[in-house]
Amino acid sequence: MLQEAHVKNGNITVKANVKNTGSRYSGREVVQVYFSAPQGKLGRPARELAAFAKTGLLAPGEEEELLLTFPIASMAAYDDGGYTGNKACYVLEEGCYRIYVGTSVRDVAPVMVDGAEGYEVAGLTVTQRLEEACAPEKEFIRLKPGACQGGIYEKTGQKVPTATVSLAERIRANMPPTLTRTGSRGIQLKDVLDKAESMEAFIAQLTPEELATLVRGEGMCSPRVTPGVASCFGGLSNSLRETYGIPIAAAADGPSGIRMDVGAQATQVPIGTLLACTFDTKLVEELYVMEGKELLRNEIDTLLGPGINIHRNPLNGRNFEYFSEDPLLTGKMASANIRGIMRGGSNATMKHYACNSQEKERSKVNAVVSERALREIYLKAFEIAVREGGANSVMTSYNPVNGHWSASNYDLNTTILRKEWGFEGIVMTDWWSTMNDCILGGAESRENTAAMVRSQNDLYMVVDNLAAENNPMGDNTLKALGKGELTLGELQRCAANICRFLMKAPVMERALLPEEEPELIPACTENGEASGKAALLKDSCRLTTPMNEHVLFAVEEAGVYHVRIQMKTDNPDFRAQSACNASLNGVRFMTPQLNGTNGVSIVREMGDVSLEKGYYDLCLTPTKMPGITVEWFEFYK
Repeated sequence: MLQEAHVKNGNITVKANVKNTGSRYSGREVVQVYFSAPQGKLGRPARELAAFAKTGLLAPGEEEELLLTFPIASMAAYDDGGYTGNKACYVLEEGCYRIYVGTSVRDVAPVMVDGAEGYEVAGLTVTQRLEEACAPEKEFIRLKPGACQGGIYEKTGQKVPTATVSLAERIRANMPPTLTRTGSRGIQLKDVLDKAESMEAFIAQLTPEELATLVRGEGMCSPRVTPGVASCFGGLSNSLRETYGIPIAAAADGPSGIRMDVGAQATQVPIGTLLACTFDTKLVEELYVMEGKELLRNEIDTLLGPGINIHRNPLNGRNFEYFSEDPLLTGKMASANIRGIMRGGSNATMKHYACNSQEKERSKVNAVVSERALREIYLKAFEIAVREGGANSVMTSYNPVNGHWSASNYDLNTTILRKEWGFEGIVMTDWWSTMNDCILGGAESRENTAAMVRSQNDLYMVVDNLAAENNPMGDNTLKALGKGELTLGELQRCAANICRFLMKAPVMERALLPEEEPELIPACTENGEASGKAALLKDSCRLTTPMNEHVLFAVEEAGVYHVRIQMKTDNPDFRAQSACNASLNGVRFMTPQLNGTNGVSIVREMGDVSLEKGYYDLCLTPTKMPGITVEWFEFYK
């Protein structure tokens, strides 16, 4: 491999010639570029990945020239303590930045840069001025390189800078304006899409109750959208849907293919770690074009993926969803994933933002981390995905970061994501997340959606199906609004973020189609002894339905029937999910889903079904984890 490097227009370009020296097999190879920064006052890793590229398929004796370009500014480090005199800035410290090229970090060779040993920075250079955000509130000691002997650095410690910014003042200074309520003026969301009306005029029509409904998602296995997917959100009330034309979007779990808990089949996509091993962003993007098309075909508006947390420990039970331990590789792969899904016609929701570094107790473990490590490692992939991948949807993580739960972390969701990176999309919680006070931190709860809204995490995932308008979780959005602890402007801001996403999602085209009638399940004719044992459905009928057993009933009058069920699980974990399919005469017509209830029975409305006069065979079959018990099934008009 021959290589050289040149500087032009603020970038370093490395030229590498790769040759297949074999005599029998064709193959491809990855070229990786690393840099070694001077230790300076901040301390740096021995080598950091700067760029990578993959050759085409090379026959024996064939060679290819690759050009790998990266910004000089990408070699900067974040000064979180003002050690260089530039607090909250990315800086290039004085010295020589050496460049290395090879096939892995362990197999590289130094490269001359315009004839010199490396890229020389004559004096300290500030590449980006930011503001302190998400700094830890508790002091601790972090590792810092000391003196170097024989290529080995002495281990020394350094006190981590703690928070100095007043979150209360920051939130007050950046409070959004409140739109004067106008009531309905006949403006629908499609009018905003057509640019006939402004988003502000549209949002000003909505009542506080409608806004509070809009920031709730329903799931899992909602009957409103594609069967078996993770959630639906948007027009979850008659007024939102019919008066204002807000459609209902669907989100499906991922990231390695579409998960549908009805047992429907979808394409299995390789796990994130395997995709990252290819170092081939073009291949990954094309793969996810297919995924985007499959999402579109299944009427799903966003896939809950890619997962782009960092491999911090090999024992993390969710590492398979994530790409790598390197933020640059992770960010580039995530960007390819997101671009591919968008080219295919749908959207991707990158997760879990941020510091979801373990699976065990991941909803409770406080990620205590320095601002520098947060920005350079744990947030960098998300930043790349926003800036290069065009990400328009983010899922926050369960865990707190430096004492503030991610779902209500103002600096994560507003200061960094939206203000610094320019993100204009939607932010949703992970399923059944908890939040705490944006300013004070403290105890967390699932009901504190006011803190979620204030942080500009737009959407709570999820409440019970068919119930968002009734606030089944008892969240505090309207209560906080009435007490002045949340402003109407903040709630309107989240609603606008959600509506902007919906306007660009596939559901906006589907919304123009007529609303479908409840599914008609054909009846059958039963004779003999079985018919005599059938329960009779006139106006209503309640049936006991053991799992995997058949219950026969007769419908006396055809029509649309509402369905209500009572069910429970013995699992004490609220986030544990179980589901089953309900079928009539062999046709699946709904998928009851339940979280762990610790033996407590729950009654749920399940939607409508259209039945003919005649006989029906009702059967329940488990689809996701055992343990769900449906105690009775009720049809009524």
